[in-house]
This record gives sequence, structure tokens and C-alpha cells, in this order.
Amino acid sequence: LPRPLSRRSLVGYSEATARGPGGHRVEEDDDVVVSDDGRRLRPVKSLLRALDILSALAQSDRPLTLSEIVTRTGFSRTAAYNVVTTYEIRGLVRRDSHSRYELGWGLFELGEKVHSRSDLNDVARPVVEDLAEGTGETVLLSVLDQDSVIYVEKAESRRSVRMVEAPGRRLPLHESVTGMVLLAYASPALRERYMIEHKASRRKLEQRITEIVARGFVTSVQDLDPDLSSASVPVHGPDNQTIAALTVAGPASRLTQERVEAFLPDLLSAAATISKAIGGRARY
Repeated sequence: LPRPLSRRSLVGYSEATARGPGGHRVEEDDDVVVSDDGRRLRPVKSLLRALDILSALAQSDRPLTLSEIVTRTGFSRTAAYNVVTTYEIRGLVRRDSHSRYELGWGLFELGEKVHSRSDLNDVARPVVEDLAEGTGETVLLSVLDQDSVIYVEKAESRRSVRMVEAPGRRLPLHESVTGMVLLAYASPALRERYMIEHKASRRKLEQRITEIVARGFVTSVQDLDPDLSSASVPVHGPDNQTIAALTVAGPASRLTQERVEAFLPDLLSAAATISKAIGGRARY
């Protein structure tokens, strides 16, 4: 789900250029946002605001009362009630016995439709499972969605100690090797926007991106997480665009630098297999 929008993003900006929904550039005409590929979009602001409620529910680890929804979204109580009950009618939100609200099964059904219609998932699933079997570690297939990583396919290690990551979970790009790969091969516009938003880390991020593009992969042994080691490579689709990242990850106590380097050829080969199957060409 898109991250919640501030009121400022909905009533217009005083600056000549700012950022709007999904990180798109907002022009002086505050009804227009410019997408990363240059399209001029005119979003329905009332709908964007209504989606903030779904985002608030998605970001909470428990059901929310109507008052909590109002606090988190800035809606009036009446407007929040009208929106949430509309979602309830369509099954996108459900109300529990304590009059609290949470995401409904209707969203799961929509997500399953996206998942089932994805050629990428169909092609990648057996490759992901074979790689997990061969390495003995957890394997993740991930895609870029706005400025975060979302895991769309997973095969778990059979070992008792393993990485646990649920499909559908989102992470900021710079917090994982998967995200760094997707950022390295993203559009220049998206990369620049991300750099502006994380200007304190810009130099370090640019250096890491240069290394990833030069090598064609990235590894991390307790670099981003003291308990985790991982390696990630890009998956290329038609027109040689990077559409996903394939990652092997596991506990640092077992995945030493030597082990990570040992399974890199298998990881690169698996990514190449997926790329070729969906009309892409591996760059390594």
C-alpha cells in the first residue's frame, strides 16, 4: 500500500517543485504530479486520502479503533467512519467484536490475483525452490514498489535456525542487500529522488551502488544486520530492465564470507535462468 500522505501533499505546495504521492514530483499546479517516466498525472485527491486509512491499518500491528484511525490519518471522525464502513462493505476492512478495524480478506484476494497473474512468480518459483534446496538457506525474490522492497516469492531453509521473512513485507531500500540491488539498477530519476530523501547517507549509497553495478551482485556479512549474512543479484526482464532481485540469506553464525562466496555462482546462474525465461538477458 502507498505510504500515508500528509495534509500538505493534498492542499498544495508553496515551493515551485515538491514531492507528492509515491514520491512523484509535484508541479506548481498542485493538481498535477509527474511520474518517474515523465507522465503528468492528476490523482483524485479524495481517493488518495481515503487510501491513507488502508495504509494506517497496514502499518499497525493490531486492529485500530476509530479514534486511533482519526489520530493517525487526520480525518474527521465522521469522514473516517464513512470511509472505513465503505471499505467494510467491500471486504477491504473488517470490524472485530471490540469495534476495532483491521484489513479484510478482500485485500488478500486482490493480492492473490496479482500474484497468480504474474509470469515472474510462475517462472521463478521452481528456481527459487531449487536454489534453497541447493544452498540450504532461505531464498527470496523481491521487486521494487515505489521506494521500498516487497518480497513476492520465498523458499525457506529446512534448517532449524533460518532467516524468517514473510512474502508481502516491505522494507526501505537501503536496509537490505535486496534493496541495494534494486536501487542500483533503478531508473536515474528514482535513484536521485531516493538520494535526496537520504542525503545524509548519499555518499555512502553512491559508492555502494557503483560497486554493485561494477560487480553485478552485492554481499553482506553482518554489514547491514549483525545477525544476518546475504547475497543478492538482479533479475532482468525484456528490454534488459531490472525487474526483481534474487537473494540468498541466513544467520551470520552459519553464513560466513567463504560460504557466501561459495554459493554466488549458483545464485548468479539461478537469476540468469529466470531472466532468460521471461525474455531478459543476464548481464553477468
